Amino acid sequence: MKLPVRSAAGGDCRPVAGLEEIAGLYDGFIFDIWGVVHDGRRLFPGAADCFRQLRDMGKPYIFLSNMPRRAAEVARALTRMGLDEELSGMALTSGETVRLALTGGLDGVRVSGRRYVFQGPPRTRDIVAGLDLEEAEHTEEADFVLLTGIGDDETPADYEELLRGALARRLPMLCANPDLHVGHGKRLVACAGLLAQAYEERGGRVLWLGKPHRAPFELARQMLGAERVLMVGDSLRTDIAGAAAAGLATLLITGGIHNEELHNGGGGLTELCRRHGCMPDMAMPLLRW
Repeated sequence: MKLPVRSAAGGDCRPVAGLEEIAGLYDGFIFDIWGVVHDGRRLFPGAADCFRQLRDMGKPYIFLSNMPRRAAEVARALTRMGLDEELSGMALTSGETVRLALTGGLDGVRVSGRRYVFQGPPRTRDIVAGLDLEEAEHTEEADFVLLTGIGDDETPADYEELLRGALARRLPMLCANPDLHVGHGKRLVACAGLLAQAYEERGGRVLWLGKPHRAPFELARQMLGAERVLMVGDSLRTDIAGAAAAGLATLLITGGIHNEELHNGGGGLTELCRRHGCMPDMAMPLLRW
């Protein structure tokens, strides 16, 4: 890894050995989950110790995920992976942000109509459970598209009918997971953001209700009740660029989604950051204390 590089704040990207070096500089912490806390299957070895140490220091933290589920599911998922329930902490998800948007609780976002076409895994329907909405079978009957995911190995080409139908009626698309890919074990799987990106490129209107957009970062900071906040994430596109735009300090976990790019002829961190148009304030390989 080629360090230092210039950060989004204009300074050098500082290599960090562990959170212990910098924990005293911040009043609160925001953690991405996939690629930072776990790999989609198991917790990373040093993650639990970081949360335990922060708790003992009285430092609040929150998990901020593009997961298209209710926030309570984050705690349950982490517990199933072996994180002590007492360390699960607060959470904010893209699914919860969608729910806020649909109930008028998200500043600057308004969704008209109550009939929607749903695209995603059945388990993600919980984000609209209990709301005064009705699922439609076809775009011709809908007011908007609710997008939570696509198949692991699918591409926008697999959804041509949905794209054409939504574009013909100029339906807004609510994207409940702006990620393009996430790591699952040792492979990358497709996310809803791929389809939403294709819709937007064709002229469709997309409401991106998750990172890297500003609202979730501001909500997370409010929930923490902290001024000096550090975002810890593994994606330059969603975590680092989004947090920097929201005025937060940033720490990139290089062993996450960008690991292969960095270590297989990708030109190192400097080149990677140039390609993405942003640089973190700090970087370390894996989350550890």
